[in-house]
Amino acid sequence: MPPIAKDILWKGIIEDLFADFLRFFYSNADSLFDIDRGFEFLDKELGQLYPGVDIQHSKFVDKLVKVYKKDGAEEWLLIHIEVQGYHDKLFTRRMFTYFYRILDRFNKEVASIAIFTDNDQNYQPDRYEYNSLDTFNIFRFKTYKIKGQDIAALEKSDNAFSIVVQTVLIALQKPDARPEDLLNLSVDLARRMFRKGFSKMKINCLLDFLKSYVYLDDKKMFLKFEIELDTLNNKINTMGIRELVTQLIEERGIEIGMEKGQEKAKATMITNLLLKTDLSLQQIAELAEVSIDFVIEVKNNLPSTTTIDK
Repeated sequence: MPPIAKDILWKGIIEDLFADFLRFFYSNADSLFDIDRGFEFLDKELGQLYPGVDIQHSKFVDKLVKVYKKDGAEEWLLIHIEVQGYHDKLFTRRMFTYFYRILDRFNKEVASIAIFTDNDQNYQPDRYEYNSLDTFNIFRFKTYKIKGQDIAALEKSDNAFSIVVQTVLIALQKPDARPEDLLNLSVDLARRMFRKGFSKMKINCLLDFLKSYVYLDDKKMFLKFEIELDTLNNKINTMGIRELVTQLIEERGIEIGMEKGQEKAKATMITNLLLKTDLSLQQIAELAEVSIDFVIEVKNNLPSTTTIDK
């Protein structure tokens, strides 16, 4: 399966987790906005600002969202996410152009946010300046640079959008990291999100984003990751979040020892390979990095009604 374009992934995750998005970027979001009233994504209206440009399929991630304040007033937020990964001389002017066109056309308050997902920690423009003769203007907007964020603080956060940021941080390591390291980082992040106790809906959205955004090119690592996520997704559908969190803690060995947790995780992975692939026992042993005797033991412990021809 080919990787999904990152702009599409961003557009989806913002809509899926917009309440978390607001709370992540505005610490006083709950006192500012009537979040329970919901939001309206104004893609059609945003497209009207640039006739002839397909906003839905542009290489930029632009979202215009109508939110409500606590006093009942409407406010329109322009969320502009930079996913180019390189310096763009026209970026700040584009931010300014969107701002004044929205303000002029709809006569609503406009807040602009730029989120930079590139690997250059020094690239974070936050203003557009215009100076001609005696006419001078400075337009400043809110920015957030993912590169260089405090990992420990993100891991402590109970906001689901912190998982999105951590996902991007893993992806930024891709050019230099070994596939095994990317796999381990991704699996660890997936397990951490379960221990946060998010809703099934949020977990499914975050797992899809993680799998597609990091996208392991190495086929062996990709298969392992797919199996891990498939196992976690299956547990979502058969267990409550609280029970699942307890089991994951046990599997990771946090309370009863790492060795037992790792053995259970290996057994789960091997079970999925036995049931869902045509791989030989030797191939499964190599993928799981265990002895073939361990694979045979897992196979022999499967329910007697299960038929496996290897």
